[in-house]
Amino acid sequence: MELRTIKYVVKEGFINTYKNFLMSIASMGVVSAALMILGLFLILTINIEHNTKFLREQPEMQIFCEPEMGSNELGVLEWAIGRDERIKQYEFIDKKEAFKRAEDMLGDDKDVLEGIDEDVLPASFIIKLNSSEDYEEVVKKYENYPGVSKVAYSQKVIDFIDRILTGLRIGSTVLILVLSLVAVFIISNTIKLTVFSRRREIGIMKYIGATDWFIRLPFIVEGIIIGLVGAVASFTLSLIIYKIGSGWVTGHFWMLSLVNMGEMAAQIMILLCLLGASVGALGSAMSIRKYLQV
Repeated sequence: MELRTIKYVVKEGFINTYKNFLMSIASMGVVSAALMILGLFLILTINIEHNTKFLREQPEMQIFCEPEMGSNELGVLEWAIGRDERIKQYEFIDKKEAFKRAEDMLGDDKDVLEGIDEDVLPASFIIKLNSSEDYEEVVKKYENYPGVSKVAYSQKVIDFIDRILTGLRIGSTVLILVLSLVAVFIISNTIKLTVFSRRREIGIMKYIGATDWFIRLPFIVEGIIIGLVGAVASFTLSLIIYKIGSGWVTGHFWMLSLVNMGEMAAQIMILLCLLGASVGALGSAMSIRKYLQV
């Protein structure tokens, strides 16, 4: 395609957008709303994936001993853990270390431990398994071990989050399809106004030998402009909502680790722009097809 033709196509695309300013703004608003919902859904999915990964990096299992358990019994239990081939590595937390960790966890509220003897806290073993598939057998073994009070294991939480994540991925796919169809319909009807007002001009261009693509491209450019503006607006709104929402979440759910917007901004921006441009181009191509059949 010649440079002159490209200039004509782009120029006509912008002119068409300006001529139908009010309808174009309405279309941009609909596309923006649809893509913003999608953008927030993607942000939610990314954060759940991040926290799932964070949980997987945490100790998989912690075996708590009875506070009165003696050093000999602890030694026997440690020997059994060290000999267990299903256990990749382990760390022994004595009562003193457990008390220190409790103070660190409480932070400014550590005064509640004042007057409490560290001997009331149980010693424990933090262990990691070679395979998460072995957790039921390992839990069963050490729950019934003499001197063990409890075995805490995070895999059930991780499995639950994984199920939520799978649901979100399926939901995001369905959401993309539904919102894309809505946006295509809106953009298609917007550009139909331009096409209808220029139907005679299109017919004349067809009769003098203009190709379908030469006629179609300015309208496709118009749709891409609408889609891209909607994508940029949706990204900006998503950024603002995430910034406000993340402050509230971290203030109420301190255990969650949220992804910095800068780390996922480019990924979301590119995806929204590609989707917006694709939806705009498709909507435009559909709207003009009828008038090319001369």
